Amino acid sequence: MSRRALFVLLTTGLSGVAQSQTPLTIEYRDKPPYTYTVAGKPTGFLMERTARLLRRAGIDARFAEVPVRRTLMNLQANTTAVCSPGLYKTPERESFARYSLPIHRDRPHTVLAHASVAPQIRRLPRVSRLFSEPQFQPGLVDGVSYGAQLDQWLAATPKPALRAHLGPLQLVRMVAAHRVDYMLIDQEDLNWLRKDPELSELPLVHVDFPDMPRGELRYIACSQQVTPQMLERINQAIRELPESLSD
Repeated sequence: MSRRALFVLLTTGLSGVAQSQTPLTIEYRDKPPYTYTVAGKPTGFLMERTARLLRRAGIDARFAEVPVRRTLMNLQANTTAVCSPGLYKTPERESFARYSLPIHRDRPHTVLAHASVAPQIRRLPRVSRLFSEPQFQPGLVDGVSYGAQLDQWLAATPKPALRAHLGPLQLVRMVAAHRVDYMLIDQEDLNWLRKDPELSELPLVHVDFPDMPRGELRYIACSQQVTPQMLERINQAIRELPESLSD
């Protein structure tokens, strides 16, 4: 073997070692009880699951709490290797992100309404009717997906949805102040918010519909800088830890 060939082999190998030792950036949103920060450390049942999967895959990671809109911009910019756990899969996101196998399936959403309109909403025969009623003002959290079917219905409401930019809690307060009539809320979010004694005093009523679309699958979404080989290591860990789809 020539000296040049040996040099190329050694430097290529060292570069591969260096790359494998570079921690993968994991960006997560403030969405308790799924993902959030306590005392400067990531926590939440989905963060714990993600950490187990990464350990199983032998992937070192650094964690950062980042607003979901910025994370989506970072995934699309594709300047670094970055992943985010808990995202839904949408056609738009699939155009720029690589997705793992699913790591969780949500329970169906519920409707959180102001108490003054809850009786009217409860009388509707189907949840799809809610989004076609012109007297109701919907609200949504900006930058998030509620799943393909619910996104489609929200996009077609007679009154365009008012947007909360700071997350579900801000939107809950908008419903309580009757700035909007109703919102969709993840049942895990609702159970978490019920722990806040202040919110229990607000004029809020949740309404369940039996025909609410099935809960969406959540994935680990990664930028294209994350190689297919690394993503397959994550997927293999998911296969080996089948409780990833529990809860």
